[in-house]
Amino acid sequence: MPRVPCEYCEQIHLADSRYRVKPAKHDLDSSFPRCDIHWRFVCDTCGRSHHFNGIAWCPTGGKFLCIKCAPRHRAVRKPFWRWSYHYALTCPDCGKDHAALDRLERERKHPWQRALTFARQKRGMSREKEIVPPWSYALVEAPDDVTDRKIAAQWDALADVWTSGYTEHGDVNRRYVIDPVLFALLGDVKGLRVFDAGCGSGYLSRLLAKRGAVVSGQDISRKFIGMAMEAERKDPLGVRYRLGSIVDLGPHTAGSFDVAVSNLVLQDVRDYRRAFREIARVLRPGGRLVLSIMHPAFATPPIRGWVQEPRDSNRNEDRQYVKVDRYFERSTEAWGFGDGPRVTSFHRPLRDYFEALADAGFLVRRLEEPVPPPEAIEERPRDFMNEYDRVPLFLILEAVKA
Repeated sequence: MPRVPCEYCEQIHLADSRYRVKPAKHDLDSSFPRCDIHWRFVCDTCGRSHHFNGIAWCPTGGKFLCIKCAPRHRAVRKPFWRWSYHYALTCPDCGKDHAALDRLERERKHPWQRALTFARQKRGMSREKEIVPPWSYALVEAPDDVTDRKIAAQWDALADVWTSGYTEHGDVNRRYVIDPVLFALLGDVKGLRVFDAGCGSGYLSRLLAKRGAVVSGQDISRKFIGMAMEAERKDPLGVRYRLGSIVDLGPHTAGSFDVAVSNLVLQDVRDYRRAFREIARVLRPGGRLVLSIMHPAFATPPIRGWVQEPRDSNRNEDRQYVKVDRYFERSTEAWGFGDGPRVTSFHRPLRDYFEALADAGFLVRRLEEPVPPPEAIEERPRDFMNEYDRVPLFLILEAVKA
């Protein structure tokens, strides 16, 4: 069998002819086979494996740390080999910033270069032979069998994993990309009656209450509503929560609210037209609905997502383009994290949302395709740099009830 060279070694060799090209041992059937030192390493905090350019080494604690577990990270503009920067990860144990393994290798400070025993033992290297995608997607073959009860059970099963990366501001996309636009469109909410349609664990409800709104939230997941109620018990803000799908807002009388907000929910609602009608019913005349959804033009199952080489790189410039196809097909998909619980979502072309809003009596006043501000890109380079300035992942609409 012919020897397959490590793709990273070959690229480094082009920049430095003295660098020795090693044989690849991992992901051999891909277009980016890799040797041991350029493979994936396991974080000693979370136990998950990551591309070597997103893993750092803390010499004080003798631990590997991944970019997901580091409380902060930054992109250090210091060219080496074929790269213009490296990640520096703040260690939660010693408090220092540690360069990722790609930069450490260049400086001869990689733990395998410092300790021969580590190299022989392949300390920290993942034993995976190929890359398992972090997300899984599949079209639902019998979408008519999908019920609200099944969807609720799916979200109950996913709730703990879903909120594990949340802070009081939600996840990074909500905090840095979506919510700044939502709050700008909502304006001053002090004293307004606000309905949070699909409130989840209630983070947005709480943020709105802290801004002076009188908030009610509703969600289909019993687990999420339990989380929201527990947060309200610990820190009372006057938010009222109700369990149930947003296609039925029965207990709320007509005209009960001044504003409704729905944050990344409606692409997961089976009967979204009925949901729009119910939201319109509980809004006063002239009331507003501000909603965000996944951008329908760039979330087209099963052809979707970035084409990236290598597939697990933490460098967003390795993303070549976004796959988009079958945009006009209305489809149902099940998605999840790896082999964990899956939940149902629905792809619809954009016109369907506009038609449903119009039929419910709404007039769309604003459309935004949000991007993170420069300070967010500087603060969270792994999440936003070389990505959000290329393709809009989210869509935000402001609609007024006629």
